Amino acid sequence: MNDENITRVKLDPKNPSYGKTNWEKVKAMTEEEIEKSAKTDSDCLPLSEQELSEFRPISVRA
Repeated sequence: MNDENITRVKLDPKNPSYGKTNWEKVKAMTEEEIEKSAKTDSDCLPLSEQELSEFRPISVRA
């Protein structure tokens, strides 16, 4: 890997990014509602048991 392929980003502490999650809505939901919502999210469908079984650990170097 070389520095050409690395994008460096500096966060602005005066303008933090909080994402688009409506946390008040999430806090008001039951666990069942959260699970149902997560399962129908086309951007992040849950992995199947087979897909999960194919995961392998990797070593990470700092």
